[in-house]
Parts: sequence; C-alpha cells; structure tokens
Amino acid sequence: WARLPVGINGKMKYADKLGKPFQCKLVKFQPENRYTQEEVIMGLKLELEPRAGKKGHSTSLPPTPQGNEVFTPKAIENPALTAIKSRGLYKKSLGSGKHDITCPWLEEHTDALDSGTAYFEPNEQFAIGGFCCQHSHRHDFHIGDLLEVLKINNIEARHKPIIRLVAGEIERIVDTVERELADTGNLYQCGSLIARVKTDSLTGNPVIAPVTKEVLTRMLSSALIWEKPDGRSKSWVRCDPPTRHVAILYDTQDFNHLPMLAGLTRQPYFRENDGKLITEAGYDAISHLFGVFDSKAYSIPTKPTLTDAQEALVLLTDLLVEFHFVSDTDKAAALSAIFTAVTRPTLDLAPAFHVRAPIFGSGKTYLCDLIGAFAAPGGNAKVSYPSTSEEATKVILSLLMTGPGVIEFDDMDSDWIPHGTIKRMLTADKITDRILGYSKTATVSTRTLFLGSGNNVGPIRDLLRRVLTIHVDPRVATPATMTYQGSPVSKVREQREKYISAVFTIILAWREADKPKSNSQSIVSYSGSWSDYCRHPLIWLGLPDPVTALLEQVAHDPDAEILINLFSEWYMEFNSKPTTVRKLVDTAQEDNPDLLDALHEFPIVERGNINRSKLGRMLKRNANRIVGDFELKKTTADGRTAW
Repeated sequence: WARLPVGINGKMKYADKLGKPFQCKLVKFQPENRYTQEEVIMGLKLELEPRAGKKGHSTSLPPTPQGNEVFTPKAIENPALTAIKSRGLYKKSLGSGKHDITCPWLEEHTDALDSGTAYFEPNEQFAIGGFCCQHSHRHDFHIGDLLEVLKINNIEARHKPIIRLVAGEIERIVDTVERELADTGNLYQCGSLIARVKTDSLTGNPVIAPVTKEVLTRMLSSALIWEKPDGRSKSWVRCDPPTRHVAILYDTQDFNHLPMLAGLTRQPYFRENDGKLITEAGYDAISHLFGVFDSKAYSIPTKPTLTDAQEALVLLTDLLVEFHFVSDTDKAAALSAIFTAVTRPTLDLAPAFHVRAPIFGSGKTYLCDLIGAFAAPGGNAKVSYPSTSEEATKVILSLLMTGPGVIEFDDMDSDWIPHGTIKRMLTADKITDRILGYSKTATVSTRTLFLGSGNNVGPIRDLLRRVLTIHVDPRVATPATMTYQGSPVSKVREQREKYISAVFTIILAWREADKPKSNSQSIVSYSGSWSDYCRHPLIWLGLPDPVTALLEQVAHDPDAEILINLFSEWYMEFNSKPTTVRKLVDTAQEDNPDLLDALHEFPIVERGNINRSKLGRMLKRNANRIVGDFELKKTTADGRTAW
C-alpha cells in the first residue's frame, strides 16, 4: 500500500484536538526503486496464508517465498552468519566482512579459552567464506567443517542471487541480470555500451572502460549463481553464464536498469541544468557524471569577492610568465584554455585550442602540458592528427569512449584538416558511429578538451571558427635551449586542487557580481555557457578578449571557406558533371558523409533534414562566384536546373 504525495487519513481516531484529519507528507521520493511482489514479501518477512482461488485450482503462495521461478534473491543476511547467531556463537563484527565468533569446538581449546576464532564472509578469494581458529583448528577444521556444523550448503554459503535458466524466459532472465548488475553500483550504460570507471595503470587517470563480452561473462559468473535443469538427477545444477544470454545483454542498445554515465570529471564541476557547483565525488544521478577527486582537498569560497578573484588571477598568471606570447590576447587565450580545461565536463560545446609557433622548441608542447594539467592529473592523451576522414573517425571515437580529460594533437606537421568527425566533435555534444574494436554503434560524449600544437600550421577552412589559436614566439635563434625555471607544469600537478580552486573562485566571483558582460562580438556555437565560464569572467578582470584570434580568423571571409569546402567535396564526387539539387542531396545522405557535412555548414537544415528549396536558393546566390579554384555555374540536366 502507498499514499499519494499529499493525502490525509480521515479516520477520526487520527484527528487532532480540533478534529482536523492527520495529513500525510512526502518525506523521501525514490521513484527509481521498484520491487516485485516476491521481493516485498521477502523483504518484510511476511508469512502468507493460502489464498482462495477458483474451484478446483490451488492458488496458494509458498509460506517462505524465494523470488520467482527464474530468480532467487540472496538472503538479507549471510545464511552462515544467521546460523552462527541462532546458535549463540556470534560475538561482534571485526569489519571488512570478518566476524569474531565462538568456536563450535570450544571444549577442545586449552582451558576452554573462548578467543581467537573468526568467520570470514565470502569474497573473490574465498568463494564460500573462511574459518580460522588459533587453537590448532587452523589445521584441523576449515570452512567446510564449520558449514557442516551449521547445516549450510555451499550454494547458501556463497550468499549470492540465483538465476535459473527456465526455458522460454530469456527476456525475463536478461532483464533480471541487468538489474542485479545495476545493483552492484559499479556498472553503467555509456553510449549503448556497458562500462565501468577505473584508473589507468599507466597514467593514473580515471577512465571509462567499456566492458568486453568476455569480461561481462566473468562478472556475471562472479555476481550470480547460475543453475540449469539436470535431466538425470531431476534437479537444478550449477553452470556457467550461457553465451546466448550474455550476448543478448551485451548487444542491447537500450538498457532498463543500468544508470546512464555521461562522462567523468576529475575535479568539482558546475552541474549543467541548474549551475550548482558540485563538490562531492562519486556518481551524480542528475548530471549522470562520475566525479573522481578528493573533495576535501579543494578550498573554494562560497561567495568570493572581486579581490578574491584578482588574487586568484595573479596565482594563475604567474604560471605563464615564462611563456613568450606574441600579444596579450594570446596570453588571455591561454587562460581561457585553462578555464575550459577545468569546466569542460559542464560545457555542451567548447572550441579547441591550437598553440602555434614559427620554430621548434618554442614551448608549444609544454604550454599544452600546462593547460592539460588542469583537465586531468595524469597527463594529456597525445596522438597524431589523423590524415584521412576514416582514420579520424576511428581514432576520435575510440579515444572519446574512455572519457579522457584532454586529447592533444602533438607536433602537427599539417594544418587542422576539417574531417567530418573533427568538425562534429567541436560543434556537437555527442557523436555516433561504429567504434573500432566493438561490433556495434555507440554514442560518445565530446566533452573533452582538444589541444593541438605545431610550427606554422593551424586551423583552415571551416575549422577557423572552431579552433582558437594561441601564438607563441620566443624570437631567438635556438629556442630549444630555453629552460623554465618556475616549472609551472610540476607546480600544477603537485597542487592541482589549489590552482583549480583559483579558477572556480574567479567564475563564482563573476557570478556574485551579477555576471557582467562586455559588448564583445558574438561567436557562433560558443556564445552560450562556454563564454560565460571561460571568456566573460576574464574580460571582467580587465584582460583582453580571449577569442580575438578566433574572431580574426573568422573575419577572413568564412563564407568563402565553407564554399571551398563544399565545392571540393562536390568536385571529388561529381567532377564537373551537371548535377541537380536532388541528386546532390541524395548522394550526400546515402553515400558521402563528408559531402553531407559540407552541406550542413549552410543554414539549409530543418529538423535534421536538408531543405532542397533553401539549398537551391543558396546555390543561386553564389552562381558564377569564383572561390579558390572553383566557379559555380548554372546549367541543365535531364531538362531540369542543374549546377
């Protein structure tokens, strides 16, 4: 029985002195908790009497119900402990699954001393538990002897739920197994894959680790007891998790019970839906983020002042004094990159940052290491910039699946080529594709800081508005001989919490000042939360606009850049053959994702589909225009307008 969130008990015996009915009030709301009838009966330890049914049919429930025909939940208390207590042998808990008990063979102890005996609950090392008595029983008696005295069989001693492979109940079995996995509290659904959070043994970074089919089989074998019917003995016998059931669960695209994991955060974070600063580690059911950090190590004022923000800015800018920025706007851009590193799990969209220099040894990689230290404690995930669209999809998707804090394209020897996946990762909160090494499509979060560095290379075409360039130039003949006496990277890695707290102090102080915003120029895609966290607080403290370089990049006729991109993809597909709008759109949607991405750069998409009329008008506006090596001309094909 349950009452509505607001209701009354109208019985007069519950009324107050004035005759007002007793009013119920909702104290705790947990709609995610669900219990079967059998679980309620068992949890409340109810003794049920037979229920009258139709004539000639018995509908009575067993007096000690144990789940249902495919599932038997584990006992609330370990059966061995229950038996030990019922025999008066239990003393106290020693912690970590160990219990001080009286030895069943106490009379054999010297002077009948009642000490030195312990029972160990089952764990990964001891499947049915353990027993130890210091009075020589360490050799004479073992856990099997204790269980025999207690009249507990090995199945009960394991204290695990039981799954029975009843024919025709695959759906019910798989759903039950998923629920049991969810109850362990360490498995999640992430991009249609089953995943867990663990620490990378090489870098020390927390990562999202997708569970393979083999690992899933091991986990199911460890978490549950599986039984199948045995025709000879006419009873249930233990077995391994069936391949078929494991495959169905593994290949599921939509899970019913596993909690959603949107990503990892290695420091406190602003929750996206309400802007609240979350300083507690662990899983947050609202944002679906998992925080891996020591909350006690951060010192963040609740209502910082302008003075607090200015002091925090000095702490951060001291890290940059030895870098040779070309201008103050480049220094501001570096600070903006640091703010992005700290707040990236909160931001649905954020630009990438590219450190550009005229010669090797200018400190590009070192600056990227410094920025990345604010995103993750274990260093940047460094990869080469992909040379093809296919390579970009494989590399980016497989990296994003682990939820890295930062991905760095180190020492680039080419420009930022606008591959489709690269463009989408910077202007979409999630991207979906088939992941290398997994036999299914997955959706991954793009909330990762993207960095790049190279000599005289940078973003081109439609990445000009997605990548913010930071220029450094030491203006010496041999910059590789320079040293950084202040060791800023080491400082941040040793005192991450201190420097990250400084970033939060500035953002919170800007909020306390009613979020002042300058009349700065708007930038497509990044005018929302990214500007609020990583741009306006710095301008408020007197720094130049961090996105100056990006605005200058975009000012170089972005329309021409995206037209060149479209015409390049068009020419690769059709050469100079006259093509109708219908043929162009159908080919892009069915066979050419790069051409489709190029079309999506124009304001011609409505509800996810290309509006052919708008596309036709856009082409008409650019007829006879020469951009790069291309000129668009109007012609005919099959009696229709073509291009």
